Amino acid sequence: MRSYPPAPGARVRLPRLAGAAGLVLALAVAAAAQDPKPPADRPQGKLDDPKAVALLAEVAKAYQALGSYSDQGRFVIAMTEGDRPQKQEVPLRLTFARPNKLSLDAGPVKLVSDGETIATVVDPLKKYIAGPAPKAITLDVFREGPVGAVLFGGPSGVPMYILTNLLTSPEPARAVEQLGGSLQLAGDDAAPALLIAQGDGPSLKLSVDPKTKLLTDIDMLVDPKLLEKAAQQGKKVKVDKLGWVAGPVSTEPAAADAFAFKAPEGFAKVDSFQEAMAGGPQERPKMAVDSKVGQPAPDFALTLFDGPDKTKVATKADLAGKVVILDFWATWCPPCLAELPEIQKLVEELAKDEANKDVLVVALSQDREPAEPAEVRKLIEKTLAEKKVELAGKANAALGLDPSGSIGELFQVEGLPTIVVLDGKGVVQAAHVGFSPDIRERLAAEVAAILAGKPVPREGEPQEAAAVKAEPKKD
Repeated sequence: MRSYPPAPGARVRLPRLAGAAGLVLALAVAAAAQDPKPPADRPQGKLDDPKAVALLAEVAKAYQALGSYSDQGRFVIAMTEGDRPQKQEVPLRLTFARPNKLSLDAGPVKLVSDGETIATVVDPLKKYIAGPAPKAITLDVFREGPVGAVLFGGPSGVPMYILTNLLTSPEPARAVEQLGGSLQLAGDDAAPALLIAQGDGPSLKLSVDPKTKLLTDIDMLVDPKLLEKAAQQGKKVKVDKLGWVAGPVSTEPAAADAFAFKAPEGFAKVDSFQEAMAGGPQERPKMAVDSKVGQPAPDFALTLFDGPDKTKVATKADLAGKVVILDFWATWCPPCLAELPEIQKLVEELAKDEANKDVLVVALSQDREPAEPAEVRKLIEKTLAEKKVELAGKANAALGLDPSGSIGELFQVEGLPTIVVLDGKGVVQAAHVGFSPDIRERLAAEVAAILAGKPVPREGEPQEAAAVKAEPKKD
């Protein structure tokens, strides 16, 4: 798979999914990382049930035999918080014809290949890229650029990983096997299903059409006991649906115009994904997080690393009196990885001056895969070690997990990286979306202004235009 170096202002767009109930869900899932099961109690990742193995083989064979496939897929999050139901859906409509025709509608991003030309359209940025179509549609086609960020950067990642592998991989059953856990049968002959029982994270239920052997649903099953732990925080949450729904499925040849691409009116053609996601602070479109500037930050509870294999929770109230820099990032986001060394330099510079003792930098990972929080933590630590970035264990910095994306949702994060700066009263004083080479200098200037009680300029505004009053430093 090709990689693209991040450009100034580069960002990866995220779907906004989890609602307020996601905060409680995040705390519950994160709790699993602090209560590891002994090895004997963990599913060992082998396919234990021979009948489940046989059904998986039938499913894989059914997908391999397809010449055409079309669904009306969507990812559904339905929760009940207290007595208040919440439901959100994101389209994931897919039409596919071997070897290289494709039409994918993933909401903010669309991907179309007519067999000769493949085009990616990024609706929020009004940009698109077009080039020669690959000889065959593979998993890498789905994983590249903005499409990969939307499909695999959120809670839909596991279901879409399974579906796209079943459609395009020469060994589709491996998509399920590589998820780990134990494979069991669920349901009955009238409504067969495969259950991937996970040791730490949500288990997966793959519902199978008894006639076609194609998947109808891929559900993520959250352990009710974890939600009970969250209820101790004062909220009760019931997950009604968390997963992918195929909708009506057709295996008949698609109409010729199903794969036709026409450049949207008013959209600009760019030459690379790098350019498609680029935009400096002066030119970037307004993002939802910008509306938070000048307003009290929402109540939050951060799950932070607290020594080897341990985490702790830090709430907004716990951080009162501190200037907090929240950096929303992910291991799969190239602009984020380019920004992290600058964040480390900022941490080191702030630590040199006692005047900055009440400043805390939190790098809050938005990684949601693998399913187990403990495995996500390993991925984060491995990625940072490879980048030679050290943030854990420092007095003025912390690493955190946001496995459901609920904290990102509270701050209306739509793209990565996103940084928000809070003053000592918990008021959002600045927001930055996308990587810029001067981010360290800009953050340092904002911190200095807050500590000195001076106005903080909003991103893209000159100093004299600033209207946000900062919280003065208290001795």
